[in-house]
Parts: sequence; structure tokens; C-alpha cells
Amino acid sequence: MIGLDRLMKITGVVAVGQCDSEGKIIRKVGNIPDKVREQIAKINAEQTKKLSATAQKLDELTDMEWVPMVGWMMWGGKYALCVIHNNCLIIEASRADFNQLMVDLLGSEPSGGNPQLSGL
Repeated sequence: MIGLDRLMKITGVVAVGQCDSEGKIIRKVGNIPDKVREQIAKINAEQTKKLSATAQKLDELTDMEWVPMVGWMMWGGKYALCVIHNNCLIIEASRADFNQLMVDLLGSEPSGGNPQLSGL
């Protein structure tokens, strides 16, 4: 994965940060008030724990590999919140290339080309 400063240079990225599993901020870049950022970090920690449990259940129910959970994304209104490992990005969704963001966050090339997202 590329560094936080480089992630901030990607079109559509508004803010990035690294948090521990309890929601404590380790590093932050971007213009988001600290009180808001702290609440987002806590939400990330809570959701990551819930979704890790969901991944565990899916792993048990299917023949598919869901564990360990790597990350999650929530998209609402004009913005998306993307959490990969302990990294969190706030993204202006209409400006972002999500395929490239995933490559940068996960460190591998996408397969199957770059499909266009409809409605943007």
C-alpha cells in the first residue's frame, strides 16, 4: 500500500488516516476537525469488529474464503468511507477511480479491466 500522503494526492480523496483496533488515531492527513475524525475512528473500529464477525460466519457457511477480513466500504450521498486494514479514507465518490484506489490500498493489479460505475 502507498503512504497516506500519496493517497491524499489521488483525485477524490478528501482525508486519510490510520487507526488502531480500538479507534485511536495513529496518523492523519486531510482537513477534517479532530473531534469529527475521532468519532469516525470509533465508528470504524466498531464496524470492523461487526464485519469481522460477519466474515467469520460467511466463512463457516460457505466454501468461500472470507477470513481474515481485509476491509469494507460504505457509500452514501456524495461520499464513500473506505477502510482497508487500519487505514481509513474519506472519498468524494464522483471524482474517484475506485479501481485505482483498491490497487493502491491493496498493492495488486485489478483483474478484468476497469468497469465504469453507472450513475456518476
